[in-house]
Order: sequence, then C-alpha cells, then structure tokens
Amino acid sequence: MYAKKMCEDNDVPTGEVMCFIDTGDVFYMLIDLKITLIKLCEGNKMKRMQELKDALESKDFKNGLYNRLFACMLSPNITAYVTDTQLHIMDFITTHCNVFKIPPGMLEDVKLRAQLGKSVTKLLTGIRSVIKNALTMSVVKHTSIADVTRALARSRSGMEVDSTHWNRIAFLRCLLRIFLIGISDYKSASINELFSPYLILSLKQDMQGKVERELGVNIEQLENESFGTDHVLGSDNQASLDTPTDDDHAPSARRIKNSANMDDNELENQSGVQQGDGDANGEEEELNGPRNSVETAAVLLDDPLDSGFGLVEGIPARYTNTIRFWNFVDHSLLIMHQISKEASSIPAEQEKELQKLFIEIFQADLAEFPGGKKVLKLISRTNPRWQTAIQTKLIWTT
Repeated sequence: MYAKKMCEDNDVPTGEVMCFIDTGDVFYMLIDLKITLIKLCEGNKMKRMQELKDALESKDFKNGLYNRLFACMLSPNITAYVTDTQLHIMDFITTHCNVFKIPPGMLEDVKLRAQLGKSVTKLLTGIRSVIKNALTMSVVKHTSIADVTRALARSRSGMEVDSTHWNRIAFLRCLLRIFLIGISDYKSASINELFSPYLILSLKQDMQGKVERELGVNIEQLENESFGTDHVLGSDNQASLDTPTDDDHAPSARRIKNSANMDDNELENQSGVQQGDGDANGEEEELNGPRNSVETAAVLLDDPLDSGFGLVEGIPARYTNTIRFWNFVDHSLLIMHQISKEASSIPAEQEKELQKLFIEIFQADLAEFPGGKKVLKLISRTNPRWQTAIQTKLIWTT
C-alpha cells in the first residue's frame, strides 16, 4: 500500500516499482538501483554533450568567439600571427574561458575541444584576410592609421584602441606595401599607390632595384630630394600624437641592416604555421614544404641584399603569392625582437627598444597618411578587463 501511494503521489508507474519489490532480494535490488543510476548519468551526460555541441555550433557563440579572436589579432603585443598562433590562442582560451565565454565542460571533451580548435583556425583565417584587405584599401584611399585602426576595432571586437595599436597597425601596413611590391601584386593597389619615399629606408637593395626598374626613378636621388642628405634616422623615438610628424621622420632601416647579424640558431622551433592558418580568400598556407622551414625562411631579413622575393640571381623566392604575407610579418617580428634583445640584456630595456622600432614606422606612416585633421592626443581610458587580459597575457617567447 505504501509503495502504491508513493507512486501515485510522485506520478510514477506502479508496475516497474512493484516488479522491483517482487525481487525480494536486497542484493538484486541494489544491482538494479546501480544500473538505473548509471543509465541516468549516461543519459544526462549525452544530453549535456549535445547541448554543448549545439552551443558550439550556434551563431551567437561563433559571433562572440569571432569578436574575441579579432581582438587577439589586433592586440599590439601579440607575438606572431600564424606561427604557432592557433596553438597559443587555444592554450590561452583554456586558461581564460571567461574571456571567450566558453561553457563549462566544453574543453574537457576531446571531440568538442578539437571542434573548437577547427573553428578557431577557420575564424583566424578570415580575420587575417579582413585586416589585410582593410590595410590594402587604406593605402589606396590614403586613410590615416588612426582611422584604419578605429574602423577595425569597432567593426567587430568592441575594444578600445590607443597609440600602441596605431604603432602595430602602421607596422602591418608598411610590411604589406613592401610585400605586395615584392610579389608584384597590383590587383588592388598599383605600385604608384604602394610606393612612396617614406618606404625607401625599409627596402633592401633588391627591392630598391625593383622599384627603380618599374617606376623609372633613381632611389638615391628621390631619397635626397624627399629628406635631404643629412637626415638622422631615429632621432626622435617618441611619437608625437598632438600633430603630424615632419618630413624628417623617415622610417628607420636599422631593423633590416642589423638583422644581418642574427644567428640561425635563434630561429629554431619557429618553422611553419598552424594547420589551416591560411590567408586571403580562405586559401591555406603551404605548411609542410621546404619553403616554410626555418632554415629557408631565415633568409628573409638576414641577408641585406635579398628580401625573399626571388629578385637576387641564384637565390630562389620564398614568398611568391599573397597567402604567405603573414609568414613575412611573423619573420619580421622575430627579427625586431632579436634586434631589441641585442640592444640590451635587461627585459625592460628590450621592450623600450622594440617600441622605438614600432614608433619609427608609425611616425613615417603618420607623415605620409596624416588624415584630414590633427591626430589628437589620446585620453587615458580603462580597457575592458577581457581586453587587458588578451593584451597582457597572450604573449609567448620567440
């Protein structure tokens, strides 16, 4: 009677309960209970996994992940853009689930984690393409770096920007112009739009020769006419954000000249890019070929005569198409980090030296692309906590 009453009170079928009672043996009853609990737990687990899978595939989750990853790519402190970047971002996501709004349990399942990793790879590919296309158009439209950076930040990430972001985006724009000239990619921007006297001191001998041949100019004469014969490189290493810089702020060539002293051993473990980390139009890098190895890539900035575009007789091209632009960027960053390390053994001084290199490029960019009004000095703002976490923690050793 008690069993029937409890079944009725809890809206449970009496048949199954009565069969359980009729076993008449505590041992069998305990086994029955255990099996029932296991089935219940497995059912709940499967339901939870399906919920997590649905969340991972949802539009809202992908949009949120895209926005955070966009902020990662715009971080002024990110170490590299394709070289092991996906691995480091996945590690960062693991330790900062709240920043990326990862549901509890998603990273604990091997299959879900692998699926998330594929999503991150795909989104990073698209983000790099968006940034590169925006920078190309900014050259054509002669857009100031402040406007470019602001547009990129506001497009999806919702992050705050300051002068450190300007420095990094100016660096990317400078390298993109060199790269497009190097591979003769003038589909979106002509060489006349890509080249200017402010780019001369960032060009190696082979690239200067290429520009002279294609534009019919004398680089030395053009440099003297634009900056004079006695301009000093890096004479003002602090960017003035109140007004555009004067013409004597030409980009420094020391990051290229000094790179010839780099030891190839310093480049160990820097080969390749993460699987699927492609570039424009969703194309993938040639990941495992010899051109992507450390030994061959090291030639890019180490040889003061060769830029890696096959312009020097007897030296094969390492960079032949647009999808390898971000490898070019990563190696340039590696060289700049090495220069800063050679300047001092003190980490704080190394960071100052690195920022000087970025500022020199920014000054030249600001002089060439001043925009329609003065660049006002930025008011100090408090960044969102998630942005601070990305900019201070998503850094790894090169």
